[in-house]
Amino acid sequence: MSDWSLSRAKARLDHRELLDELTARTRFEVRLHLNEPPANGSYDELADIFAIGHSECAALLAHRRLLPLWERLLLARYARRLHGKAVTRSVGAVPVEAAPQAARAFGAEIAGLAPASGDTGAKYDLQGRGLLTVFRIALGARGEVWPDRHEVATTSARNLLTCAATFARRKPWHVLWPVYRVRGLRLWKL
Repeated sequence: MSDWSLSRAKARLDHRELLDELTARTRFEVRLHLNEPPANGSYDELADIFAIGHSECAALLAHRRLLPLWERLLLARYARRLHGKAVTRSVGAVPVEAAPQAARAFGAEIAGLAPASGDTGAKYDLQGRGLLTVFRIALGARGEVWPDRHEVATTSARNLLTCAATFARRKPWHVLWPVYRVRGLRLWKL
């Protein structure tokens, strides 16, 4: 093997380890909030949630061109499921350093991502907001009138853990035959 192919294989292995580390960090955060709910809201501002999600999604998608095609497709699907369409689309357009300024500039658009009380699609993220985004919004500012907040946070956290565990065991056949979960009468792709 040439030096170029060895360095490429090493870079691919390093990036896979980084993806697994980021996935483990997300799973840890979700489990921590499920087992020990914090006394104060750690995600009070919606713009901060967007900026955090933007930086995490950019870290996930960094150097994705090193991966084979099947893994790039799974990574794109996983990032959309985790962070939502709005955040994944913004990663290519907004640099990571400018994410907090962009979050403040597009505050009205980001505010539209917040689920309202009684939003039936929030638990399973049917609107494409991103499971992690919905989970963090549900953990957000205390004192807001949102009667199903705990149910939304718990259900999205369980879905998030399932999605992250499936991505951690990623195989090439997941691209052609995706893993499905049944929620009521709906089938949704991980």
